[in-house]
Amino acid sequence: MRKRTIIVIACIIVVVAIGGLLIRHVVGARNASTFQLGDVTKGDIVNTVSSTGTLSAVNSVNVGAQVSGTINKLYVDFNDTVHAGQLLAVLDTTILAAQVFDARAGMLRSKSQLEQAQAEYDRNKPLFDSGFLSATEILTFKTSNDAALAAYRSADAVLKRAITNLHYATIKSPIDGTVIQRSVDAGQTIQASFQAPTLFIIASDLKSMQIEVNVDESDIGVIKEGQDVQFTVQAYPDEKFKGKVRQVRLQPTTLQNVVNYTVVADASNESGKLLPGMTATVDFITNERKDVLLVPNSAIQFKPDQALLDKAMKEFRKEMAARRSKGDSASAHGQLGGSPGAGQVAGGGRRQGGGTAFSPGRGSLSGAGGPNRVFYIDKKGEPAVTFFMPGATDGRNTEVKESRVITVGMKVITGVAIAQKTKNTATTPFGIPGAPQQGGRNMRRMGV
Repeated sequence: MRKRTIIVIACIIVVVAIGGLLIRHVVGARNASTFQLGDVTKGDIVNTVSSTGTLSAVNSVNVGAQVSGTINKLYVDFNDTVHAGQLLAVLDTTILAAQVFDARAGMLRSKSQLEQAQAEYDRNKPLFDSGFLSATEILTFKTSNDAALAAYRSADAVLKRAITNLHYATIKSPIDGTVIQRSVDAGQTIQASFQAPTLFIIASDLKSMQIEVNVDESDIGVIKEGQDVQFTVQAYPDEKFKGKVRQVRLQPTTLQNVVNYTVVADASNESGKLLPGMTATVDFITNERKDVLLVPNSAIQFKPDQALLDKAMKEFRKEMAARRSKGDSASAHGQLGGSPGAGQVAGGGRRQGGGTAFSPGRGSLSGAGGPNRVFYIDKKGEPAVTFFMPGATDGRNTEVKESRVITVGMKVITGVAIAQKTKNTATTPFGIPGAPQQGGRNMRRMGV
């Protein structure tokens, strides 16, 4: 009988112990499952300014014709590689050659008249020196000689101009490069009355391209020369190309009442995939941080209820008191790692009924440039609060510049879990049917 009693008592002790452990795990799991959680990770932060632009060759030359005429022969076509001095096209030279012939005849006529005038002047000059001719008479011969000389020089200039125009009928490449545009065909007549018509466009080197990007005035302040850019083109949507900002042009342009500035970026084109005229979607990299601790922005924006704020404040004051008792005044007056100053904890937020508490609607609790607060699940499965100095952000994550508490893999609170209603039997987080579910009351306490 006594042995049976001992066995019963032992069984009761084991059941109670197991029940206590089970209840402890259930409560801890319930506290953690009340919240939506995110992870602290390591990764890269990249801030960009996006816009669109057009690709073009870095250096291109418009080759035109300085004389009018008919295209007699074409020697190059699209995409042909040419060298400086290479023959591109020839105009019909019939009229131009006739002009040269006429100018040469006019020069010969002027030369003959000059020789005659010079001979008349040379013959009468000694008579004037001997007194047989008056000054008026010798002046006539001298004037005729000077006029004949001027006419000869004018005829010579006309001849040189005609010869030059004849040379212009032969169109040659001014640079080494690639023909990216041909605007004429053989037999076509061109007119160069007011300006030289463009016959060819030659790009000097298509292995180097440039992008001219229109940047809004609200973003131009963060664009600097030498800044890295990455861009895509529609022909290769899955491939990213890289470049650097070469120039920020000061001349503004207004498009639909929006002021824009042209930014020129250089890009390598060793692969030859980039073609002139392509539309590029450009991202200017204004800030880049690699392999840093990242906290989800949803954790910074988490709005806890007053009970959780009071608990965090209580823990904060306890830690402050412990630090003051140890003489750690520096930590007690605003160091990071879970112990910011009282003003930073308050964050200017007012709770109902007076007094101050954490500002639940703000990530930065001490104003611009101050630390951010974040709630996390500690080792006991309970919510706790810590602070960190923020760095760059990309809108989804924020860099942790300084913190003694936040580590990779830490569970941070990003929101409150939504309760799932059941009709008959409640289920514990461990899947034990029949146990009362307290999640609804917990969430009512959290203000949901």
